Amino acid sequence: MNTIKFSRNILAAVFIFFIFSVLTIRGAYAAVYSSKNGKHTVEVKSDFSPDAKEAHYKVKDANGKIVSEFKTDLSPITMILLDNGERIIGFYGSVGQTVVITQLRFYNMQGKLIKKHRMIATGCGGQDISDSGKYYAYSWWNDKKSGINLFDTQTGEILWSKSYEKLLKGVKISGDGQWIVMKFAKGKTNEIQLLDTTGALKWSGSINTRNKCAITSINKDGSVFEVTENKMIYNEKDGYTHITGVKKTIYANNKGEVEIIKTIALPQKSSNKKTR
Repeated sequence: MNTIKFSRNILAAVFIFFIFSVLTIRGAYAAVYSSKNGKHTVEVKSDFSPDAKEAHYKVKDANGKIVSEFKTDLSPITMILLDNGERIIGFYGSVGQTVVITQLRFYNMQGKLIKKHRMIATGCGGQDISDSGKYYAYSWWNDKKSGINLFDTQTGEILWSKSYEKLLKGVKISGDGQWIVMKFAKGKTNEIQLLDTTGALKWSGSINTRNKCAITSINKDGSVFEVTENKMIYNEKDGYTHITGVKKTIYANNKGEVEIIKTIALPQKSSNKKTR
């Protein structure tokens, strides 16, 4: 029996790691997913194979007490548990040389299906959940386009959806759910966009750099957000290169009017030595 444990804060990477984990599994497997605050977990047992007809779930509280048990007709690729203990979001699809997400489902903690959406996604460009757990922003891509959906987690409904010809590679939502910052990657240009809660574009800007950029934070009311430039830096202590932040840009958002308030060069150590 193989056991895999996930939490919401590493979900953006889980699609990659899950491919390698699940491809080594033959027969039954078990996975444990936890909310970010650790107050809820769900254990999943299933036969992850083309012939698998169902998966079995146990939802537990922080003390390990079983809250509910239920089953579904498909095995999940990965799952999210909201910190408020009200919803489970499940991703379903197929696993081969690539992972393909074909369904996104919302369940309550007793296993009742709230809403089901069909999609074709071969990658996750980032995702985030508002502090209350009411709003869930999920970005995706496939071989044709990328896009973002904003969900109401209580109803499971899509509040709005947008698709793009460029690659969406990062998403952050403010704690109150009123602002969303997105990052697009195209060549040497990193485009930053700010949307309001209705999906309306309020501002866009660009960072011209060879370095990779990431949206690292947005505060509760969306009035301040940060973008960090990263590059591979050689570390003399261990002899390896590491992804290292080299510059941070801090933006102020005043009801959709955005300006740069500070640019910070981050301390680093570099070397011209060859990597191992």
